[in-house]
Amino acid sequence: MNKLLKSLMLLTAIMLIGSVVVYAEFKGSSHSNRELMEENIDNKQESGQVDQREKSTLQAIAEVTNTENRLYIVQESEGFYEGFILNWENKTADFDWKSIASPAAPAELFSADVTGDGTKDAIITLPAGYGTGVYLEDIHIVNGKTLREEQVEVAADAAKKWLVSSTEFISQEELLLNHIDYQMNEKEQLTALIGVATSPLQYVGELALTYVYNDEKEMLMIDSISYTAFE
Repeated sequence: MNKLLKSLMLLTAIMLIGSVVVYAEFKGSSHSNRELMEENIDNKQESGQVDQREKSTLQAIAEVTNTENRLYIVQESEGFYEGFILNWENKTADFDWKSIASPAAPAELFSADVTGDGTKDAIITLPAGYGTGVYLEDIHIVNGKTLREEQVEVAADAAKKWLVSSTEFISQEELLLNHIDYQMNEKEQLTALIGVATSPLQYVGELALTYVYNDEKEMLMIDSISYTAFE
Protein backbone atom coordinates (compact mmCIF):
# COMPACT_ATOMS: atom_id res chain seq x y z
CA MET A 1 0.00 0.00 0.00
CA ASN A 2 2.83 2.40 0.81
CA LYS A 3 4.34 2.02 -2.66
CA LEU A 4 0.97 2.64 -4.28
CA LEU A 5 0.33 5.81 -2.27
CA LYS A 6 3.88 7.12 -2.82
CA SER A 7 3.56 6.47 -6.55
CA LEU A 8 0.28 8.37 -6.67
CA MET A 9 1.77 11.35 -4.79
CA LEU A 10 4.81 11.47 -7.08
CA LEU A 11 2.86 11.12 -10.30
CA THR A 12 0.26 13.68 -9.22
CA ALA A 13 2.98 16.20 -8.39
CA ILE A 14 4.69 15.95 -11.75
CA MET A 15 1.58 16.02 -13.93
CA LEU A 16 -0.97 18.76 -14.56
CA ILE A 17 -4.37 18.03 -13.02
CA GLY A 18 -6.47 15.95 -15.35
CA SER A 19 -3.62 15.13 -17.74
CA VAL A 20 -3.08 11.53 -18.69
CA VAL A 21 -0.44 10.07 -20.92
CA VAL A 22 -1.81 7.00 -22.65
CA TYR A 23 -0.41 4.32 -24.83
CA ALA A 24 -0.40 5.86 -28.32
CA GLU A 25 0.61 5.30 -31.92
CA PHE A 26 4.24 6.14 -32.45
CA LYS A 27 5.18 8.89 -34.91
CA GLY A 28 8.26 10.51 -36.36
CA SER A 29 10.07 7.29 -37.26
CA SER A 30 12.83 7.64 -39.80
CA HIS A 31 12.40 4.91 -42.42
CA SER A 32 16.06 4.88 -43.40
CA ASN A 33 17.24 4.82 -39.79
CA ARG A 34 14.79 2.05 -38.98
CA GLU A 35 16.05 -0.07 -41.88
CA LEU A 36 19.62 0.45 -40.73
CA MET A 37 18.75 -0.53 -37.17
CA GLU A 38 16.87 -3.63 -38.34
CA GLU A 39 19.93 -4.66 -40.34
CA ASN A 40 22.07 -4.23 -37.23
CA ILE A 41 19.63 -6.32 -35.21
CA ASP A 42 19.82 -9.13 -37.79
CA ASN A 43 23.60 -9.05 -37.55
CA LYS A 44 23.44 -9.20 -33.75
CA GLN A 45 21.14 -12.21 -33.88
CA GLU A 46 23.60 -14.02 -36.12
CA SER A 47 26.53 -13.27 -33.81
CA GLY A 48 24.49 -14.03 -30.70
CA GLN A 49 25.57 -10.94 -28.76
CA VAL A 50 25.88 -7.16 -28.85
CA ASP A 51 29.54 -6.20 -29.22
CA GLN A 52 31.08 -3.42 -27.13
CA ARG A 53 31.15 -0.91 -30.01
CA GLU A 54 27.44 -1.37 -30.74
CA LYS A 55 26.59 -1.18 -27.05
CA SER A 56 28.07 2.30 -26.92
CA THR A 57 25.64 3.47 -29.63
CA LEU A 58 22.56 2.03 -27.91
CA GLN A 59 20.81 3.43 -24.85
CA ALA A 60 20.29 1.00 -21.98
CA ILE A 61 17.16 1.91 -20.02
CA ALA A 62 17.17 -0.98 -17.53
CA GLU A 63 19.63 -3.54 -16.19
CA VAL A 64 20.09 -6.29 -13.65
CA THR A 65 22.57 -5.04 -11.06
CA ASN A 66 26.09 -6.50 -11.22
CA THR A 67 25.43 -8.27 -14.55
CA GLU A 68 25.69 -7.54 -18.25
CA ASN A 69 21.96 -8.18 -18.64
CA ARG A 70 20.48 -5.01 -20.07
CA LEU A 71 17.49 -3.72 -22.00
CA TYR A 72 18.25 -1.32 -24.88
CA ILE A 73 15.94 0.84 -26.94
CA VAL A 74 16.00 0.89 -30.73
CA GLN A 75 14.36 4.26 -31.21
CA GLU A 76 12.92 7.16 -29.20
CA SER A 77 10.48 9.56 -30.81
CA GLU A 78 8.13 12.19 -29.39
CA GLY A 79 8.18 10.79 -25.87
CA PHE A 80 7.89 7.12 -26.80
CA TYR A 81 10.20 4.14 -27.21
CA GLU A 82 9.73 1.84 -30.18
CA GLY A 83 11.61 -1.44 -30.41
CA PHE A 84 13.84 -3.03 -27.77
CA ILE A 85 16.95 -5.20 -27.69
CA LEU A 86 17.48 -7.53 -24.74
CA ASN A 87 21.03 -8.58 -23.92
CA TRP A 88 20.68 -11.65 -21.69
CA GLU A 89 23.53 -13.91 -20.59
CA ASN A 90 25.63 -13.00 -23.65
CA LYS A 91 22.74 -13.57 -26.05
CA THR A 92 20.48 -10.98 -27.67
CA ALA A 93 16.98 -10.79 -29.08
CA ASP A 94 14.92 -7.91 -30.40
CA PHE A 95 11.26 -7.19 -29.70
CA ASP A 96 8.75 -4.79 -31.23
CA TRP A 97 7.40 -3.60 -27.87
CA LYS A 98 6.32 0.00 -27.43
CA SER A 99 6.49 2.13 -24.31
CA ILE A 100 6.26 5.60 -22.87
CA ALA A 101 9.67 7.24 -22.50
CA SER A 102 9.78 9.15 -19.22
CA PRO A 103 12.15 9.23 -16.21
CA ALA A 104 9.04 9.53 -14.03
CA ALA A 105 7.92 6.06 -15.16
CA PRO A 106 11.06 3.99 -15.86
CA ALA A 107 11.24 0.52 -17.35
CA GLU A 108 12.47 -2.27 -15.06
CA LEU A 109 14.38 -5.49 -15.69
CA PHE A 110 14.30 -8.39 -13.21
CA SER A 111 15.93 -11.82 -13.16
CA ALA A 112 14.07 -14.86 -11.80
CA ASP A 113 13.20 -18.41 -12.82
CA VAL A 114 9.47 -17.88 -13.31
CA THR A 115 9.10 -20.69 -15.86
CA GLY A 116 10.53 -23.33 -13.50
CA ASP A 117 13.11 -24.75 -15.92
CA GLY A 118 16.15 -23.97 -13.76
CA THR A 119 17.26 -20.95 -15.83
CA LYS A 120 16.81 -17.31 -14.85
CA ASP A 121 14.26 -15.59 -17.07
CA ALA A 122 14.05 -11.90 -17.97
CA ILE A 123 11.08 -10.02 -16.51
CA ILE A 124 10.49 -6.64 -18.14
CA THR A 125 7.98 -4.01 -17.03
CA LEU A 126 7.24 -1.08 -19.32
CA PRO A 127 5.08 1.97 -18.54
CA ALA A 128 1.89 1.95 -20.61
CA GLY A 129 0.14 5.00 -19.13
CA TYR A 130 0.46 7.45 -16.29
CA GLY A 131 -0.98 10.72 -15.06
CA THR A 132 -3.12 12.05 -12.25
CA GLY A 133 -4.08 9.02 -10.19
CA VAL A 134 -3.06 6.68 -13.01
CA TYR A 135 -0.11 4.30 -13.40
CA LEU A 136 -0.24 1.32 -15.77
CA GLU A 137 2.46 -1.18 -16.72
CA ASP A 138 2.87 -3.79 -19.44
CA ILE A 139 4.63 -7.04 -18.53
CA HIS A 140 6.92 -9.11 -20.75
CA ILE A 141 8.57 -12.41 -19.80
CA VAL A 142 11.46 -13.67 -21.92
CA ASN A 143 12.57 -17.27 -21.46
CA GLY A 144 16.18 -17.32 -20.29
CA LYS A 145 17.07 -20.39 -22.39
CA THR A 146 15.36 -19.62 -25.69
CA LEU A 147 14.98 -15.80 -25.49
CA ARG A 148 11.42 -16.25 -26.70
CA GLU A 149 8.62 -14.28 -25.10
CA GLU A 150 6.30 -16.25 -22.85
CA GLN A 151 2.54 -15.75 -22.72
CA VAL A 152 1.18 -14.05 -19.59
CA GLU A 153 -2.43 -14.02 -18.43
CA VAL A 154 -3.81 -10.47 -18.41
CA ALA A 155 -3.97 -9.27 -14.81
CA ALA A 156 -6.63 -6.59 -15.41
CA ASP A 157 -9.04 -9.14 -16.91
CA ALA A 158 -8.61 -11.48 -13.94
CA ALA A 159 -9.06 -8.59 -11.52
CA LYS A 160 -12.32 -7.52 -13.18
CA LYS A 161 -13.71 -11.05 -12.95
CA TRP A 162 -12.76 -11.22 -9.29
CA LEU A 163 -14.47 -7.91 -8.52
CA VAL A 164 -17.66 -8.98 -10.28
CA SER A 165 -17.84 -12.16 -8.22
CA SER A 166 -16.91 -10.50 -4.93
CA THR A 167 -19.73 -9.71 -2.49
CA GLU A 168 -17.64 -6.90 -1.02
CA PHE A 169 -18.25 -4.65 -4.02
CA ILE A 170 -21.89 -5.32 -4.87
CA SER A 171 -22.93 -1.77 -3.91
CA GLN A 172 -20.30 -0.11 -6.08
CA GLU A 173 -21.59 1.09 -9.46
CA GLU A 174 -18.17 1.53 -11.00
CA LEU A 175 -14.66 0.62 -9.91
CA LEU A 176 -11.47 1.80 -11.58
CA LEU A 177 -8.29 -0.22 -12.02
CA ASN A 178 -6.04 2.76 -12.71
CA HIS A 179 -2.92 1.45 -10.99
CA ILE A 180 -1.23 -1.76 -12.20
CA ASP A 181 2.28 -2.46 -10.96
CA TYR A 182 4.18 -5.73 -11.58
CA GLN A 183 6.72 -6.87 -8.98
CA MET A 184 8.65 -9.92 -7.80
CA ASN A 185 7.78 -11.18 -4.32
CA GLU A 186 10.13 -12.73 -1.75
CA LYS A 187 9.57 -16.18 -3.30
CA GLU A 188 10.65 -14.88 -6.73
CA GLN A 189 7.09 -15.14 -8.00
CA LEU A 190 5.67 -12.61 -10.41
CA THR A 191 2.88 -10.55 -8.83
CA ALA A 192 0.56 -7.86 -10.12
CA LEU A 193 -0.54 -5.20 -7.64
CA ILE A 194 -3.73 -3.51 -8.82
CA GLY A 195 -5.24 -0.50 -7.09
CA VAL A 196 -9.03 -0.49 -6.79
CA ALA A 197 -10.52 3.02 -6.91
CA THR A 198 -13.89 4.75 -6.93
CA SER A 199 -12.35 7.82 -8.63
CA PRO A 200 -8.90 8.66 -10.04
CA LEU A 201 -7.68 9.86 -6.64
CA GLN A 202 -9.84 7.77 -4.32
CA TYR A 203 -8.34 4.31 -3.88
CA VAL A 204 -10.21 1.95 -1.58
CA GLY A 205 -7.91 -1.07 -1.68
CA GLU A 206 -5.42 -3.19 -3.56
CA LEU A 207 -5.53 -6.57 -5.26
CA ALA A 208 -2.44 -8.82 -5.26
CA LEU A 209 -2.38 -11.40 -8.04
CA THR A 210 0.29 -14.12 -7.98
CA TYR A 211 1.43 -15.97 -11.11
CA VAL A 212 2.69 -19.52 -11.61
CA TYR A 213 3.85 -21.19 -14.81
CA ASN A 214 1.39 -23.65 -16.33
CA ASP A 215 3.37 -26.35 -18.17
CA GLU A 216 0.33 -27.69 -19.99
CA LYS A 217 -0.71 -24.32 -21.41
CA GLU A 218 2.90 -23.08 -21.58
CA MET A 219 2.12 -19.70 -20.08
CA LEU A 220 2.18 -17.78 -16.81
CA MET A 221 -1.25 -17.92 -15.22
CA ILE A 222 -2.74 -16.31 -12.13
CA ASP A 223 -2.75 -18.79 -9.26
CA SER A 224 -4.19 -16.67 -6.43
CA ILE A 225 -5.82 -13.28 -5.78
CA SER A 226 -6.00 -11.48 -2.44
CA TYR A 227 -7.51 -8.13 -1.51
CA THR A 228 -6.43 -5.57 1.07
CA ALA A 229 -8.81 -2.72 1.93
CA PHE A 230 -7.34 0.70 2.69
CA GLU A 231 -8.36 2.30 5.96
